[in-house]
Amino acid sequence: MGMFGTLIGSGLTGFLALRSERANQQALEQQEERQSRQRERLQELDLRLEHHRWRREHRKAIYEEFALKSQTARIAALDYHRSCLPGVPESVQREEIRLRGRMTYREALQTSYTVELQGPDEVAERVGDCIAGLRDLLTCAEEHEARAMAGPLDSADVLEMDEQITARFNDVQHVLRLFIRAGREALDRPTPPV
Repeated sequence: MGMFGTLIGSGLTGFLALRSERANQQALEQQEERQSRQRERLQELDLRLEHHRWRREHRKAIYEEFALKSQTARIAALDYHRSCLPGVPESVQREEIRLRGRMTYREALQTSYTVELQGPDEVAERVGDCIAGLRDLLTCAEEHEARAMAGPLDSADVLEMDEQITARFNDVQHVLRLFIRAGREALDRPTPPV
């Protein structure tokens, strides 16, 4: 019986050792699986952060381009207005100034579409306000040209036209500042949650 008990004890010990080894192996596999998932999550997070950085820099460049083109269009519209006033250079130069006013407006308009695509909504709204302001400014300059072509302008006419263009010029500056503020706030938002 002693030998039989020893065999049973030794078999039981071997069985328990095998079972313990399997449990240890299973625990190691689970730990490796958890570590692998953790590495995948960290890699995904790194990719999201990198994408967020890239998108932020891309948006920033587009916002800056729009602000620059808007400012250029704003000044070109003012030059267009001034070219219509008495005592300015010949019509050839006036035509170049008119075309520049229209071209710079179109360039700002085209850039505004890219800003609207990039968003977010509050930035897209502000860019729409800027384009509307630039359009009003350019329309004002065009009306002044028509008025100047219709007949001679006196000093009261010139003063009135200067007041009109100045008001629109300042309106564009105001909405451009609102656009810049909205763009800055959008760019300063923290990284989106994972």
